[in-house]
Amino acid sequence: MPAIVLMACAAILSWLAGIGFAADFPAIALESTSNADLDKALRASLNAPELERSRAGTDQQGSWKPLVEAERHRLEKLMRGRGYRDARVDVSGYSDGDAPQKVMFKPHPGPLYRVGMIEVDGVGGLSQAVRDDLSRQLATATGEPVSGEVLATLEDEILWRVRSASYPFVHIADRQMQSMPGRHLAMVRMTVDPGAVATFGTVTYSGLVVLKEQDLIRLQPFKPGDAYDPLVLDRFRDALIAHPSIRTARVLSADGVDGNGQVQLKAEIGEEQLRVGDAAGGYPNGVLAVASAIAVLAFRQISVASLRPGRTHWPWWLEAAAMVLLAAAFFFGAQRLVLLAVPG
Repeated sequence: MPAIVLMACAAILSWLAGIGFAADFPAIALESTSNADLDKALRASLNAPELERSRAGTDQQGSWKPLVEAERHRLEKLMRGRGYRDARVDVSGYSDGDAPQKVMFKPHPGPLYRVGMIEVDGVGGLSQAVRDDLSRQLATATGEPVSGEVLATLEDEILWRVRSASYPFVHIADRQMQSMPGRHLAMVRMTVDPGAVATFGTVTYSGLVVLKEQDLIRLQPFKPGDAYDPLVLDRFRDALIAHPSIRTARVLSADGVDGNGQVQLKAEIGEEQLRVGDAAGGYPNGVLAVASAIAVLAFRQISVASLRPGRTHWPWWLEAAAMVLLAAAFFFGAQRLVLLAVPG
């Protein structure tokens, strides 16, 4: 009973502490802009952190101003990440004493900047066909808003095209963005480090139990020394997963290129094994096969014993047929019983 009372008191004190913090932290009101989608994003971003802090109740009294400033800077960063590079948020309702009941945020997104020019450095060593493909991709991004989503998509497209040109370890070394004077356009400059060109190495298999490595090598759509291609690697992974005896398959690449310019691969295989549910009919089928074999053997012995004097066995073709039936029945019965005894 005392323990229950202590728990109830602790809960009440925690609730009162939360109320006290909520009273020390002002409510933030957000004025609307002329962009409904932007208003929705700002409100969604504002509510979650404020409620989280109100529930925590760990800040000291008088620390509301840094929290409000952090919220203001975060909303400005959000708008700039959506292409409004001149965005700012004005705050009203400040006081020198205790926290006010409400603080007003007034967003000023400013003009929406768009991609005016894109420069990509570090791709001079690539083939002309790859550079032309990159140029076409860069042209599709021109005129789009300078948002984080657009820039992230552009980087992914650049990396994919360079990686497909047999540079598996390409990465973006540097990225810069500058406003173009007199226009609401931005120049984006990226520096690409393609790394070393590579070819496929050998595949090392792990996790094999029943399957043999020779069975899986035939599924490889490449041989050591072929140019590295991520699409070919995906085809190999799909071929492994499609194998009826494989449940899971992961193909991992080495962290770098070896001295021969090859990327060594490792395939982690999880074989598809018979489970108890799959072998529900294994025991009856195995028993039936063994019983059938015994019945055939007994019938043969009785038939041979009833032959006329001078005959000690069936005709050779009948003996061969009986032996084949016996071997098949015993093999099937043993297989069913073993699979049931050792489920996957």
